[in-house]
Amino acid sequence: MLRLWFIASVVMSVFCGHKADGATTTGTAQTLDCTTEMNEVRKAAGLSEFEKASRETEVLPEYPGTTKKISAENLWKQTCQKLMGENVEITEAGSLVGTVAHYAGAKDCKEAVQYWKDGFSLFKNELPPKYTALGDPDVYTDRAVSFVALYNPKASPVASCAFVTCTKGTAVAAQEMSRRHDSSPLRRLQDGAQTKTAVICLTNPDALAPGTAPFEDDVWQKIVHAIVGLEESNRASPIRPSLAVGFIVTILAHGLL
Repeated sequence: MLRLWFIASVVMSVFCGHKADGATTTGTAQTLDCTTEMNEVRKAAGLSEFEKASRETEVLPEYPGTTKKISAENLWKQTCQKLMGENVEITEAGSLVGTVAHYAGAKDCKEAVQYWKDGFSLFKNELPPKYTALGDPDVYTDRAVSFVALYNPKASPVASCAFVTCTKGTAVAAQEMSRRHDSSPLRRLQDGAQTKTAVICLTNPDALAPGTAPFEDDVWQKIVHAIVGLEESNRASPIRPSLAVGFIVTILAHGLL
């Protein structure tokens, strides 16, 4: 079951004008191949390259489109409602497995990967602590989770990405925006509808398990070296054996998608 999805800290939209009342939220998704950009940073850290995911429970479905186990329409509608600041649960995500990387922005894999990579700073060059849940420890914000998803250290890793367009407005506006996948991250249509776009990737096997740190020290050192160079890698501070028992590093960091 997919435990990691979007939380309420996503930037909220303020809807103005009389058409915002009772407005509907819809979502469309277009398959996006970001494996080249993702694998470029992974290879620098000595990690295996992502292959394209093929199992239905590991693939972000297109919508409009046809799936068997997952309702793509419900998945992206619920996701977009959350991104638009509505109080909903993304129940359809329970049919998916893996770790999610999310970038609220334009259809640009390079920018998305750079955003996820920059989540490294949240860990202060220290070996990431044991994971409990999203936000526990505090360092595990959505951006930190996106970083872990990008540098997923599991064997035989696969990835699936989608470019999502969310529209809140009239039904006519929503239908129009379903054909505008290359829109800017946030824009208003002439009739008052508002849209958001995002690049979302799902990586497998799941990189985060409760009670377990996502990276072994040797893997982490390679990642540090790839990002900040050998000097910083040598100065990075893993948990010392004498302090390891029962010790969890908690960094007070809060990141918005």
